[in-house]
Amino acid sequence: MDKETIQQIAAQVVDNLPLALLMIINLIIVVLVSALTALGVSYFRTRGQHLATKHDFDELLRQLRANTEAVEAIKSEVSQRDWARREWTNLRRVKLEALLEKTHECDLYLDQQRDSAIDGTPATPARDCISELDMLADLYFPELKSEVYRFVINCREQLGLMNKLRVAVLKAGNDPTARQSAYDNFWSQWTHSAEFRAAQYALTQAARSLLGRIMNVDA
Repeated sequence: MDKETIQQIAAQVVDNLPLALLMIINLIIVVLVSALTALGVSYFRTRGQHLATKHDFDELLRQLRANTEAVEAIKSEVSQRDWARREWTNLRRVKLEALLEKTHECDLYLDQQRDSAIDGTPATPARDCISELDMLADLYFPELKSEVYRFVINCREQLGLMNKLRVAVLKAGNDPTARQSAYDNFWSQWTHSAEFRAAQYALTQAARSLLGRIMNVDA
């Protein structure tokens, strides 16, 4: 190859150099764009997975918190019910003891009223223990309704007879014959002593049995 031919080839290469360089640059750009695109797709796919995972985690966390709150609410309600049940049991025990004390108080009250009626002295104002006993049973112990009713009726019948005696003795004044007539009339109608004791015993036994059931022990 002579010198002239070499110079012609060199001139052609020089003339075509910008086109070749442009092709090379274009190729490089295409390669870079493809690489960046693949990298971007991979990045956003990974990013999307992370976001989805975070969303799932947040949702699970929200559900866990909601379940925890629900469990705590149930525990609180059960605890309150258990507390209320214990308080009601304790209150009923206290009130039942008060009811038994009222039966003895009624017994003493009737003795006092009978003595004052026999003496012909006015009845002294006092608390109505019979009504208080009846109210206690009505509020707290429907299980004792029949026993309390029997006891209360007997007490009131006795009070009725005592009041009649008191009025008769006061009217008799210092007349011994009239006084004795009032006493005889009273004792002829006085048939409630045995019934009163039977009613008192039945109420006491029923109350003790109920106390055992309330406290879950054998009475």
